[in-house]
Amino acid sequence: MEGDNMINSEIIEVLDGVDEVSEMILNSEIYQEYIAARQAMNEDEAAQTHYQTFMKYKERYDEVMRFGKYHPDYQSVTRATRKSKRAYDMVPSVMAYKQKETELQNLVDEVITIIATSISDNVKIEVGNPFFRTDMHGCSTGGTCQCQIHA
Repeated sequence: MEGDNMINSEIIEVLDGVDEVSEMILNSEIYQEYIAARQAMNEDEAAQTHYQTFMKYKERYDEVMRFGKYHPDYQSVTRATRKSKRAYDMVPSVMAYKQKETELQNLVDEVITIIATSISDNVKIEVGNPFFRTDMHGCSTGGTCQCQIHA
């Protein structure tokens, strides 16, 4: 029974550490810039107009995809949907938001990788960015962060 209490207290200690790391990320400059970019995008009328247009095309696209390439409107709806999505993605506030979103994802991926590799080099890590590289050091900054993977 005492072993169970020890395991529970160890789990609680680890979870407290996770809370601390989460709080550090939420207080980071990267996260604050992400929140500001999201707010700017949400308040941008052009972005919202393009988004609504894209969602209408996407709804039509989903209907057409039930039949796939055999639907008579397949090509025109597919093309219009892609064009609408591209127009939305090219709005400056959307581009800025997506850049900040990627930076935040990279930070989270780096933290996960550092934690996992400090436990074991054999831990399998699935990160959001397929170009994320840690083979030279502990993160994807090109060595400028001064971190190291613990062996």
